[in-house]
Amino acid sequence: MSTRRRIPEILSVLVMLGMLLAMISHIHAQTKDTRAIRNTILAIAQASAPAVPSTADLRVTLLGTATPTPCPDRFGPSTLVEAGSERLVFDCGRSCTTRLWQLKIPLGTVKLFITHLHDDHTVGIPDLWITGWFSPPYGGRKEPFKVWGPKGTEEMMSYIEKAYAEDIRIRKEESASSPQGIAIVAKDFNEGVVYEENGVRVTAFKVKHGEVIKEAYGFRVDYKGRSVNDIERIA
Repeated sequence: MSTRRRIPEILSVLVMLGMLLAMISHIHAQTKDTRAIRNTILAIAQASAPAVPSTADLRVTLLGTATPTPCPDRFGPSTLVEAGSERLVFDCGRSCTTRLWQLKIPLGTVKLFITHLHDDHTVGIPDLWITGWFSPPYGGRKEPFKVWGPKGTEEMMSYIEKAYAEDIRIRKEESASSPQGIAIVAKDFNEGVVYEENGVRVTAFKVKHGEVIKEAYGFRVDYKGRSVNDIERIA
């Protein structure tokens, strides 16, 4: 095709580019925030994307997928599985609580499962534990904080309790929150079924996570004939 014949096509592309640049310039002038540009483009993409069917029975939300590197836009490893009335969190990385409350999920309603004891998978535990005990709407736990994890989890949680003992003492005097809600019930597990309540079954299986760490697990969650598998790989 000759260059002359392609001139209308070139002009059409240039006009569309000009319109896009004008829109971006307008947004930037109004907000002085480059995030608005990104959000506008995302909104356009989402509007044109096909709807993804959802189910109320079993839902998975990636709360964070980052490495130990502090990233302001990518929080620490954590996965939420909602199965019926159960809200199960797998790993508790940096800002897990923030992500949960963004979903308007009260922190006191979740149960925690740990894949392995690397710090980036556990650093958010004190926040989830204590903040989940605070008054509603984001807290409200009235029963002990329940945690399942590999060998060493019970010991880790006992030390966390000791580390925050003075804070807990003060808050008990200041607050009307249930004293049972700040207690911890932790349990070490091996391979096999580690949890089964309200029709939800959680099964742990060993995975390889480097050469040094021996106690690392993935999880399978079953509910009403549906399942989520290999949660360690997701987290």
